Amino acid sequence: MKICILYGGVSSEREVSLNTGKSIYDAICNDYDIVMHDWDGNYESMYNVVKEVDLVFIALHGGDGEDGTIQKYLESKNIKFTGSSSEASERAMDKEAAKLLCRMNGIPTPLWLMSSNIFSVEKITGIPLSSKELILARKNEFSQVSDKFKSYVIKPSNEGSSFGISIIKKAIDFNTYNEAIRIALRRSERILIEEYIDGKELTVGILNDKVLPIVEIMPRGDYYDYKSKYTKFQSDYVVPANIDKKTKELLSAYSLKIHKLIGCGAYSRVDFRLSKEGEIYFLEINTLPGFTDTSLFPKAAKAYGLSYRELIKKIIGIA
Repeated sequence: MKICILYGGVSSEREVSLNTGKSIYDAICNDYDIVMHDWDGNYESMYNVVKEVDLVFIALHGGDGEDGTIQKYLESKNIKFTGSSSEASERAMDKEAAKLLCRMNGIPTPLWLMSSNIFSVEKITGIPLSSKELILARKNEFSQVSDKFKSYVIKPSNEGSSFGISIIKKAIDFNTYNEAIRIALRRSERILIEEYIDGKELTVGILNDKVLPIVEIMPRGDYYDYKSKYTKFQSDYVVPANIDKKTKELLSAYSLKIHKLIGCGAYSRVDFRLSKEGEIYFLEINTLPGFTDTSLFPKAAKAYGLSYRELIKKIIGIA
C-alpha cells in the first residue's frame, strides 16, 4: 500500500505537525510505501502527490488541516484519508458549536460568553469604528464578564495547542482584560470567554468507537500550555487516571456520545475538567490529536495495549 503522510501546514501548529509526521513515518516506514508531503498551502502541488497514493494519512494540526478544509478538498477528489469527514472536522474545530451540541444533549460544559466581535463590525457595515467606540464596547463586555465569572479562560474559539489562551483566576483591571482579548484576537476573530473550572485535567481517547483508558494530566506550570504539552518533563501523566468508577463511567459515556454527535471517524480525543466537587465539564473535542512522543492519544493507546506502531497501523486499517 502506498501512503502519503500529509504534514506541516501553514497554521500556528505547524511545528507540532512536523513532529507528528516524523513520528508516524518512523513508526511505519518499513511497513508501507511512504511518501512525505510537507503541505505549504498549495493545493495543486499537494494533489500531484496524493493522486498517486492509496491513502492520505492526515498528520496536520490546526487551521485548514483540522477545520475540514483539507478534508473537503480530498473528498472532492475521491481520495481516501484518515480521520474524520469535513463536516465533523468543521463542527469539532468550532469550540462554541461543540459546546452548544453538548448543552443540547445533556453533556455538562462550563458556562461561557462569546466576546462581542466588535472588530468585525467594520467588515459587515463598512463603517469604521472610532477608538472611543471600541474601548467603550470592550469595557461594557468586561463589566458583564466580571459580573458573571469569578475566574475564567479567554481563548480563540477555533484554535488548538493552547495558543492565544489566558486564564484569569482573580479580579483584574480593564487593561489586563483588554490585553488578554488582544492576544486571543491574534489567533482568531471569534473569542470564547469560559468559566474556569478548578480541578483535574482529563482527556479521553476514542478509537473505532472504543473508549481508551482515561489520561490525567498534571502540568508542572500554571496550566497545560504549549510548553507543557510538547516539552518533555514539563507535565506528568497518570494512565489510567486516578478517578472513581462512577466518574470513569460518566466520562467514557460523555466522550463516546460527543464523538458520535460530532460525527467523528476512526478516532478523536475529548478533553474535560473534573472540578474539586467531582463535577465533569466538557471542554473540547479534537479530531486530529497529536501523535508526537509526548502526545496524549498514544499514551492512552499504550495503556490499552497498543504500541505506537500498532496504533498507526490500526488507524490506517480502519481508513
